[in-house]
Amino acid sequence: MTLPLKTVIAPALAPEILLRQIYLNVRDFAIFTIDTNSLVTSWNLGAELIFGYPPEEIIGQSMVRLFTDADQVDAEHLLEMQTADRWDRAGDYRWHMRKDSSLFWADGVLTPIRDDGGQSIGYLKILRDITERKLAQDEIRRLATIDVLTGLANRAAFDTRRSEMVSLAERTGQLLLLLMIDLDQFKEVNDMLGHQAGDLLLRLTAQRIRAASRESDFIARLGGDEFALLQLDAPSPADGGMLAEKLLAELTMPFMLGEREVRISASIGIAVCPVDADSPDGLLNKADLALYHAKNAGRNCYHYYTEALDMIAHRKNAHHAELKRLMRHKHFSLAYQPIVDHDGNAVAVEALLRLPGELGRQPIEYTISLARETGQLAELGKWIVREVCAQMRRWLDGGLLGLRVCVNSCAHELQDPGYLAQLQAALADHGLTSDMMEIEITERDAIELERSGSNVIDQLRQAGYRLALDDFGTGYSSLSYLRTLRVTTIKLDKSFLHGVPGNADANAVVRTVVQLAQDLRLNVIAEGVESQDQAAFLDNAGCAAFQGFLYSKPLSADDATRWLQTHLVP
Repeated sequence: MTLPLKTVIAPALAPEILLRQIYLNVRDFAIFTIDTNSLVTSWNLGAELIFGYPPEEIIGQSMVRLFTDADQVDAEHLLEMQTADRWDRAGDYRWHMRKDSSLFWADGVLTPIRDDGGQSIGYLKILRDITERKLAQDEIRRLATIDVLTGLANRAAFDTRRSEMVSLAERTGQLLLLLMIDLDQFKEVNDMLGHQAGDLLLRLTAQRIRAASRESDFIARLGGDEFALLQLDAPSPADGGMLAEKLLAELTMPFMLGEREVRISASIGIAVCPVDADSPDGLLNKADLALYHAKNAGRNCYHYYTEALDMIAHRKNAHHAELKRLMRHKHFSLAYQPIVDHDGNAVAVEALLRLPGELGRQPIEYTISLARETGQLAELGKWIVREVCAQMRRWLDGGLLGLRVCVNSCAHELQDPGYLAQLQAALADHGLTSDMMEIEITERDAIELERSGSNVIDQLRQAGYRLALDDFGTGYSSLSYLRTLRVTTIKLDKSFLHGVPGNADANAVVRTVVQLAQDLRLNVIAEGVESQDQAAFLDNAGCAAFQGFLYSKPLSADDATRWLQTHLVP
């Protein structure tokens, strides 16, 4: 006989008892409700423990205070309610803020509480604190992209970032440099001193590469003794060579491995995107070929993939070394070109830097850029000012009075906080006054100073210095700037004189610029005057002074002294 099966059902737990248990005893989950205005209407023990608010402080307050500042700005609590209304639930995976402003990572859900008609009358929120799990997962992900030995990015992260940066360079038109760096004597160190010493050498190498590069550069250890550096938004391809020189200098300095001093070197290959390649793999292949070239060339050197860039970069770095040598021994001089009035009497001289050898055959602007790149511009400028002041003192002591000297400067030099002080000190040391010196800057530099918000031009004017716009007409050539730039003089570039006085259009341009300058109470000096016809036209147009080979070429200090003795009115 088969007995019928019986279903056994436990007595139902009263809802009020169940709720009391949830709200008074559940500690690991925050459970609370809010109304449609996001105001908290109930709050369990777990919520109090996790968030730090007792019920009497939070009930009736907006849920927004539980979110981070950034999420509050984005109104994430309202977006969460909207999502729950639409989909019957809203996941909550984000940082939340406790009463003491500390943060924790939450894993939770918000569900709507609906009436019999299906309308939301509130919301139930359940979440828990999983910060430890979140941090552990983040650490696992971080370790997947980090070279544990050096702390740099690993090969996987490098491949990902290389693709991202090539794409960014393509979209923005920026230059992207890739430097492949391989240590030359690492295997010998590893074999001789052991793997522990080799590991230490790799860590120290990573530190030196990081210290020598920009903060925004991406650096990775690809494996073994090979490193890579990605630099986006490089000013020019030649900057890769400058960085490579810096890295080579750092890596040839001795390393201390315990009590042993070890010396190594490196080989570096450089490729430029998009000059050499416009794809991630293409860029890597070109940099690898350049590295191979560097190793075959004897190591402790760098090479570009492109032969032309390689030649330019090595030439520029040779010039860097030459300038450093000249600066160390002060192997340069000043020449002085007279500036005269319409009667041919000297009113001023312009000090011009002269260098020997290869650098002496380059435009002076090139030398200034080299000095800036090597960090020697301030030192060079200080030497020029001191030399000028010493020469002015000699002329004054020799009875050559009423003369001013014009000194060229640039925005980078003028923005040095100590520029004005060292200028004043040089004058004081030689018993000179500021009205004896005129500072010449180009249009581009003057406008750069204005746009940067620098007030150095005003400071120089207030201190009594004259300010001149040099080479006017070769830069921005916007006449509107003459109204805003606080200068005393403009120097018409010699390009204005092409065709003067035989060409009517050229004559009209010169007359217009001179007249405008006079209306703005500016002095006008014409540069590059080479004929009497030009001088006569410029004098008639209203130029106050003239400079050029018609009157004198740049002279040595001794020759300038003899010239001034016959052309300076007592």
